[in-house]
Amino acid sequence: MTEQPLISVVIVNWNGAHHLRVCLPSLLEQSHQPLEILVVDNGSTDDSAAVTEEFQARWLPLKENVGLAPALNQGAAIAAGKFLLFVNNDMRFDSGFVEALLAPFSSDNRIFATDGMQYYWEDSKPAHLAVRLTKHPPSGCSSVELVPGLFFYQQSVSKPETVFLASAACMLVRKSAFVEIGGFDNRLPMGYEDAEICWRAITLGWKIIYVPKAICWHRVGSSGRSLEGARFNFRGILKGRLLLSTKLLPLRYALVTWFISTAGLMKDLGRLRWIFARDRVKVLFQFALLVPMFLRERRALFRDAGTTPRKQLLYMLRLTREEDSRGR
Repeated sequence: MTEQPLISVVIVNWNGAHHLRVCLPSLLEQSHQPLEILVVDNGSTDDSAAVTEEFQARWLPLKENVGLAPALNQGAAIAAGKFLLFVNNDMRFDSGFVEALLAPFSSDNRIFATDGMQYYWEDSKPAHLAVRLTKHPPSGCSSVELVPGLFFYQQSVSKPETVFLASAACMLVRKSAFVEIGGFDNRLPMGYEDAEICWRAITLGWKIIYVPKAICWHRVGSSGRSLEGARFNFRGILKGRLLLSTKLLPLRYALVTWFISTAGLMKDLGRLRWIFARDRVKVLFQFALLVPMFLRERRALFRDAGTTPRKQLLYMLRLTREEDSRGR
């Protein structure tokens, strides 16, 4: 890459005019140029369109709230850049953020995506670091359950390193590779869209690189503070766990995930969470009908990759062990 490539920034927005007033200026101040900034709007009723126009970004209004992954895909479809930068609207960026994310691509043509370092908005504590996959979370380190029996945790590193996941809140992707593997899975409206696409990309021989010098700040969790937002997140996470386990993991993980997700209905009812119980039943029924499709996609993916879900999982786990063995 001898000349600066055009990078298309894709931002999904829903009634986030106040966020855009901070996010868009910090993108315009990036040391890397040229940038194309696209705001894909999920049916906002505030003045998001006016704010987008004020900062000379491109406005793509959707008729309804289609969720995150479908909106990101629609933005990517019209983007002109050689690279796609997916970010949230409730973020601000260091001036060298884009330049740092782009740098690793120049030396490795098998990189699918790079991932940046996120700080919490107010107190500048790390919110997102190098993400590691494990069956057994290390003691003294907070972790998140990806699906039953698999966890991920975050680790501070000083240089770019291979990881199994890039956050969709700050992910720079090679557009040709993104198109080649079919983009985000549209059946994931919120949550797990980044884990799913990264898992597919790595299965097909691509790499994900975490870049600690690509720094940004994020109002983490701001989309889930209303009841509507909490329900959207709840449905998204449930869908993500069911799809990821059925489509990409060894079958025992799928069976356990479906069992625990179904048993969770009793917990919802016991806590009198009637709305969430109804949401759970709808998701379970909807995705149960999709299981044959998930299994067909699973067979096709692993056939094309020349591997199996078990071998791929072992490879993903080995990424963590190999990085840990380098002596940080």
